[in-house]
Amino acid sequence: MSRYNKRFNRDTFLKKYSKWIDDENIREGRLLEPERVLETLLENNRLSYEERIKVACEIAFIAAYYRATGPALCFKDPAAGWRQIKRAMLYSYWYDRISCRARDFWEVPRGEVKRPFNNVAHMSPCASLALVVARPEAIWYLDLLERSLSDGSLSWIGEDFFAAFLVRLYRKLKREEDIKDIPPNPDDWDNPFGDFFNYWDDEDKLADTIRKMCDYHLFWNYDKSDEHEAEFSNPLSVVNPVEIHALEAVRSELGLSTPTVEHELLQPPFYPIPDFAKNITTEEILAEDDLLRRIVELNQPWCDGLED
Repeated sequence: MSRYNKRFNRDTFLKKYSKWIDDENIREGRLLEPERVLETLLENNRLSYEERIKVACEIAFIAAYYRATGPALCFKDPAAGWRQIKRAMLYSYWYDRISCRARDFWEVPRGEVKRPFNNVAHMSPCASLALVVARPEAIWYLDLLERSLSDGSLSWIGEDFFAAFLVRLYRKLKREEDIKDIPPNPDDWDNPFGDFFNYWDDEDKLADTIRKMCDYHLFWNYDKSDEHEAEFSNPLSVVNPVEIHALEAVRSELGLSTPTVEHELLQPPFYPIPDFAKNITTEEILAEDDLLRRIVELNQPWCDGLED
């Protein structure tokens, strides 16, 4: 019996986020107004540093809108919902790309140190799901998470088990030595995230760990304590087993199977990920979203260091 009480919040989730799709006031404030601001900003063919910061701020609103409406839409129309989830991930990715690049140009006030723009908890849900549906973006996220341990580009706190799990999983993917001694303290790896690696080669124990992980996921998708944040509060992951998706993707690439288990979290429309969701390309989304395409065209050279 798991020590985590299972709290299945699907109904709570739908009650909270379905109205984002139909409520015109929510749509206006969280999507349409940011889009109008972006259209104005992107009229210039070359953005200043300050304009890029404004662009990132507006992207964040749009990404949050799609992160909420995509999963909610999945319950009515999985094909449309997963397409919206892919769009949410691309908007989130470009918010993060611009924010992290902006940090390189930020002039630090005298007497202060350069601080990160983002924390690792913010990136974990997108990074894990991207391993299946947005691979280039996933590698960027994983590389950033790993590098941030030494360059301070992201903020780590003591209970970032999800992000640490992704770094260790990335090391598996690259067939490199595991680096367990990362935040959080390895002595605190007493949850299912650590057991994924302890039982990597034991499918029976791995299956039990997946069940415990699903219980842990449902327990921490809303609840938090003074010692622990809610790791799965991002709408992309409240009802979506994103960490299991990441685990399966990496094991599959390494030629390993992942045991199939029954659990209330592991249900359609989020598990297993349908083939059509895996096959939605970034090019398709850019072709149907002219605003996102314009964001990419004006910011990718700068983010890649090809433009001052």
